[in-house]
Amino acid sequence: MNERWRKLRVGDRIRIVRMPSETSMDGYKLPRDTRRLYKLLIARKKVLHIHEIDKRWKLPWVWCRLRQKNGRLEQHLLAVNDDSWEPVKSRR
Repeated sequence: MNERWRKLRVGDRIRIVRMPSETSMDGYKLPRDTRRLYKLLIARKKVLHIHEIDKRWKLPWVWCRLRQKNGRLEQHLLAVNDDSWEPVKSRR
Protein backbone atom coordinates (compact mmCIF):
# COMPACT_ATOMS: atom_id res chain seq x y z
CA MET A 1 0.00 0.00 0.00
CA ASN A 2 1.26 3.48 -0.91
CA GLU A 3 1.37 5.62 2.23
CA ARG A 4 3.25 8.65 0.95
CA TRP A 5 0.53 10.79 2.57
CA ARG A 6 2.27 10.12 5.90
CA LYS A 7 5.03 12.53 4.81
CA LEU A 8 2.62 15.45 4.36
CA ARG A 9 2.99 18.37 6.77
CA VAL A 10 0.86 21.40 7.63
CA GLY A 11 1.19 23.98 4.85
CA ASP A 12 2.09 21.49 2.11
CA ARG A 13 0.25 22.13 -1.14
CA ILE A 14 -1.47 19.31 -3.02
CA ARG A 15 -3.91 18.80 -5.86
CA ILE A 16 -6.46 15.98 -6.10
CA VAL A 17 -5.81 14.45 -9.53
CA ARG A 18 -7.77 11.17 -9.52
CA MET A 19 -10.27 9.14 -7.56
CA PRO A 20 -8.63 7.04 -4.81
CA SER A 21 -7.77 3.54 -5.97
CA GLU A 22 -9.37 0.56 -4.27
CA THR A 23 -5.97 -0.67 -3.05
CA SER A 24 -5.32 2.55 -1.16
CA MET A 25 -8.59 2.35 0.75
CA ASP A 26 -8.50 -1.09 2.41
CA GLY A 27 -12.04 -1.98 1.39
CA TYR A 28 -13.53 1.37 2.46
CA LYS A 29 -16.26 2.58 0.11
CA LEU A 30 -16.50 6.33 -0.52
CA PRO A 31 -19.83 7.89 0.39
CA ARG A 32 -21.70 9.55 -2.50
CA ASP A 33 -21.03 13.10 -1.23
CA THR A 34 -17.30 12.40 -0.88
CA ARG A 35 -17.17 11.00 -4.45
CA ARG A 36 -18.88 14.20 -5.61
CA LEU A 37 -16.29 16.32 -3.78
CA TYR A 38 -13.41 14.37 -5.37
CA LYS A 39 -14.94 14.87 -8.83
CA LEU A 40 -15.31 18.62 -8.25
CA LEU A 41 -11.76 18.99 -6.95
CA ILE A 42 -10.38 17.03 -9.92
CA ALA A 43 -12.39 19.03 -12.45
CA ARG A 44 -11.47 22.41 -10.94
CA LYS A 45 -7.78 21.50 -10.44
CA LYS A 46 -7.96 23.26 -7.10
CA VAL A 47 -4.74 23.61 -5.09
CA LEU A 48 -5.29 22.62 -1.46
CA HIS A 49 -3.17 23.25 1.63
CA ILE A 50 -2.74 20.74 4.41
CA HIS A 51 -4.63 22.47 7.20
CA GLU A 52 -3.82 20.17 10.10
CA ILE A 53 -2.51 16.75 11.08
CA ASP A 54 -4.91 15.08 13.46
CA LYS A 55 -3.33 14.10 16.74
CA ARG A 56 -5.06 10.76 17.21
CA TRP A 57 -4.72 9.13 13.77
CA LYS A 58 -1.94 11.34 12.31
CA LEU A 59 -4.09 12.02 9.24
CA PRO A 60 -3.46 15.14 7.15
CA TRP A 61 -6.62 17.18 6.52
CA VAL A 62 -7.44 19.79 3.91
CA TRP A 63 -10.16 22.39 4.22
CA CYS A 64 -11.74 23.69 1.04
CA ARG A 65 -14.50 26.02 -0.03
CA LEU A 66 -16.26 25.63 -3.37
CA ARG A 67 -18.71 28.03 -4.92
CA GLN A 68 -21.96 26.45 -6.07
CA LYS A 69 -23.75 27.47 -9.26
CA ASN A 70 -26.19 29.53 -7.18
CA GLY A 71 -23.27 31.52 -5.72
CA ARG A 72 -23.36 29.98 -2.25
CA LEU A 73 -20.19 28.56 -0.71
CA GLU A 74 -19.93 24.99 0.47
CA GLN A 75 -17.18 24.02 2.89
CA HIS A 76 -15.50 20.65 3.28
CA LEU A 77 -12.86 18.93 5.38
CA LEU A 78 -11.18 15.99 3.68
CA ALA A 79 -8.64 13.54 5.08
CA VAL A 80 -5.80 12.84 2.67
CA ASN A 81 -4.88 9.22 3.31
CA ASP A 82 -5.00 7.70 -0.16
CA ASP A 83 -3.28 7.90 -3.55
CA SER A 84 -5.55 10.49 -5.18
CA TRP A 85 -3.23 13.49 -4.86
CA GLU A 86 -0.02 14.95 -6.21
CA PRO A 87 2.21 17.54 -4.56
CA VAL A 88 2.17 21.09 -5.96
CA LYS A 89 5.51 22.83 -6.13
CA SER A 90 5.84 26.38 -4.90
CA ARG A 91 6.01 29.06 -7.60
CA ARG A 92 8.90 30.77 -5.81
